[in-house]
Amino acid sequence: MYRSVAFEHTPFTLPVFVIVDVIPVNHFSIPAVITVSDPSFFIPVLSVFVLFVALYYIWYLRKQIMYINRTGKALADARVNMINNISQEVRTPLNAIIGFSEQLHYTTLDGTQREMLFSIENAAGTLSRMQQHFQELAWSQRGELQLDTYPFSLYKIFSSITEKALVQTSARQLIFEAVYDGDKQLQVAGDGERLGRLIWILLDNAIRYTDAGSIRCQLKIDQEFAGEVKVQIRVSDTGRGIAPERQTMIFEQYLHNTVSQAGSVHGTGIGLALVKALIDLHHGEIQVESTQGKGSVFTCNISYRVLPVPQTVIITQKEVEQLTGQFMKGRYLLVADDQEMNLALMDKILTRWQCRFDKAADGAVAYELFVNNNYDMVLLDLQMPRMTGLEVVKRIREDKEPLKAHIPVLALTADTTMPGNQEFIDAGFDDYLLKPFREREIYNVIIRHLRSENALVKIAH
Repeated sequence: MYRSVAFEHTPFTLPVFVIVDVIPVNHFSIPAVITVSDPSFFIPVLSVFVLFVALYYIWYLRKQIMYINRTGKALADARVNMINNISQEVRTPLNAIIGFSEQLHYTTLDGTQREMLFSIENAAGTLSRMQQHFQELAWSQRGELQLDTYPFSLYKIFSSITEKALVQTSARQLIFEAVYDGDKQLQVAGDGERLGRLIWILLDNAIRYTDAGSIRCQLKIDQEFAGEVKVQIRVSDTGRGIAPERQTMIFEQYLHNTVSQAGSVHGTGIGLALVKALIDLHHGEIQVESTQGKGSVFTCNISYRVLPVPQTVIITQKEVEQLTGQFMKGRYLLVADDQEMNLALMDKILTRWQCRFDKAADGAVAYELFVNNNYDMVLLDLQMPRMTGLEVVKRIREDKEPLKAHIPVLALTADTTMPGNQEFIDAGFDDYLLKPFREREIYNVIIRHLRSENALVKIAH
């Protein structure tokens, strides 16, 4: 027996190749022909085949998409971790630069030295803002960026930012106009620091990309409704403008306004991405209108809860400095940090405040000092050898003496793994301050927990 292939075509039949077994007769093979007169015979078979192929491609595409998502997320996470690590490492030396340059103001300097100090402080301020922007964008990408809520004055935030912008626009010979349209006494609840940050980013971009002409910043407060006011921030310029095809992408990370070219000035490429993240956190909206070669207009809308105007005592900055020394004189503090530069800075600040204080370079020494002394407050770094700040504060809260167990403990740290105030409170701290910080900032945090409850003092900036 052997196999034979036969082909046949007859009217109204489907031609097919058929392989059959035949029986040889007198050395001649008789081909057997199988015909299928109904084509619908193949429809179920073909359907199964098509379904199999479709399922295979779905499986294959799903596998590829999962791979792309996995590798894409890994790359995004790696980028966020890199930004976070760099930001965290920069905080400590930047804290020393800002802190010691600030302390130099209390020494005798000639005109040239003061000019150099001014340049150092400007450079440190620029680095501090860049570091802060990178850090907050990293928090935003991880879904950890949170807004604080506290009373603040819209007018004072607006004034402080526009005064700084006036200095830069004057240096570039640009016309600058700042318009505040609303009640200057209005107090609202929200995150005033981040409101100032997003206004500054918009102004900084306008200054950066405007070679000649003018820049205008307007804050308009709409009429109060249901205990809230709608705040509109509008920043316009006569700068280079944004190409239409780039306007839909302008709020993406690491995207610059213009194509790179010789002599062009660029920023970090994250400013508008951070503005968008902050606007989203406020449940607000932002729009951009721009004509290339003529300028741009950015408009933001945010709502805030209105607060009654507090009865406050206004004092000058000079009186603040005097009050700082008078209030802190004789206080007994414990400061723990594994960085010698940070301990040296706190030594300068607390000495000028006429405080008594002890210093510790690791957590174990800090806890031993706490056990053997009675302090008014403890300032702890988080990352210390032998015993971390978290372990120290945990042991403090477990102390058998109630008064010692409830001592105010503040975290002064470059560690950004706990971006929200609630995380520090849950860990046992009363408050925290991220490095780098200025003397006024650490003073405000300290007196927030040491001053008497019936004293309400508002610092005039």
